[in-house]
Amino acid sequence: MKNLIVVMTVMLFGVSAYAQNTGNLLKNYISVKNALVSSDSKAASTAITALNEAVKSEGNFAQKAELQKATDKLSKAGNNLEKQRAAFNDVSTVLWKLVKGSDKVTQPVYHQYCPMKKAYWLSKEKEIKNPYYGSSMLTCGKVAETK
Repeated sequence: MKNLIVVMTVMLFGVSAYAQNTGNLLKNYISVKNALVSSDSKAASTAITALNEAVKSEGNFAQKAELQKATDKLSKAGNNLEKQRAAFNDVSTVLWKLVKGSDKVTQPVYHQYCPMKKAYWLSKEKEIKNPYYGSSMLTCGKVAETK
């Protein structure tokens, strides 16, 4: 009986940690997205560093290696806005898999698509604010899916 309680406690903690991973990673990701929407490469660089550190510091989760590779690539873009935007789709794709597979995401997350760039991003708002073009094509895109 004691072993069963220990096993159940470990399982509950694992589920709780998974929920925290998703929420923390999504929060950091949204900061990157918002900086790209604003075409602020310095703010994006700071947010990218925070996202990369969040991925590194989180415990194991299903897409950790894949997300780490994508955020490392994004980090290498430095303060170059076009390189940041080019690497952002890979992070978005992996993070969407994580969000979509989580039953612990408590708020709507919109998987949005830019047909001009053929690239995706995630948003907490249904309204389109395109991180790939910023103000030049702010509303280009559509909601592809909602979680």
